[in-house]
Amino acid sequence: MISIQQQSVQLKVVFRGRLEFGSQRAYDMVLKHWNSRVDTYFRSDVLFTAEEIFSEEGFLLTVPQQTLMSSQKRWRSTTALLYEVAQYALAGNVGAWWVLNGKVLDQHTIEPKTDKIAVTEYLRGCELVQQGGMEQASEALTNAIEKYERNALAYERRGYVNYKLKNYNDALYDFNKSIAIYAHNPEPFFGRGKVNMLKNEWDAAILDFQNTIDRSLAVQPIYWLARLRKADCLFHAKNYLVAIKELKLFLQRSFSDNDPNIRFRPKAEFLLAECEKMSK
Repeated sequence: MISIQQQSVQLKVVFRGRLEFGSQRAYDMVLKHWNSRVDTYFRSDVLFTAEEIFSEEGFLLTVPQQTLMSSQKRWRSTTALLYEVAQYALAGNVGAWWVLNGKVLDQHTIEPKTDKIAVTEYLRGCELVQQGGMEQASEALTNAIEKYERNALAYERRGYVNYKLKNYNDALYDFNKSIAIYAHNPEPFFGRGKVNMLKNEWDAAILDFQNTIDRSLAVQPIYWLARLRKADCLFHAKNYLVAIKELKLFLQRSFSDNDPNIRFRPKAEFLLAECEKMSK
């Protein structure tokens, strides 16, 4: 819950992501919608101009990762308009975080939720992943990709499914495809790093986890999961001193009760003790 005091001050907001509209017609419609809503309703309360984020080449809306200062009104207006235009998209998402002193006050994953098959099959696949229905999830995600082949998120999710099914070559293919389409998401690098760990390719895995860190925020669990994985790889690569630095950063972090990193603290403590022993 955001307090009255927090509503009256300028807070730090972070945006990052991309939406893909897939055709000239959809792109023209979404750009018209954006401009109309800004002119008639939102006016100066939106943090981005159309010129900053829309690109006719590729029919895209792209928000490079950036940190801005915003009032609560501008934050709400910007996220509301992004939700509206996301419904014209075939794929992609935009992440938005409102942060105060390293804590997330509000966050959004803005993505299309329409009856287009590319969208419905992607969402169905993600839901099946959460339920553990990996075979069915793979089928749904493949359907989404067949309807829109530039769906980087669908490739990443299918890569995760293939990883869980131990189809590691297929997982590697999917993670590479996701990265080739849009190289600013942290998740496919994290997935590829795990595959490289299984192959004992420590240097490649370290690079993947560093790319994950570079593309995520410290308020996201994946940021710290990648730091721990990177430290694990550094340990196996016998780079103990750098591993110690990563592990100390991980162990100094205070995680919330629902953060998946909490359960990995014992592993981090064990690795730190091993690294310190081996570095002497």
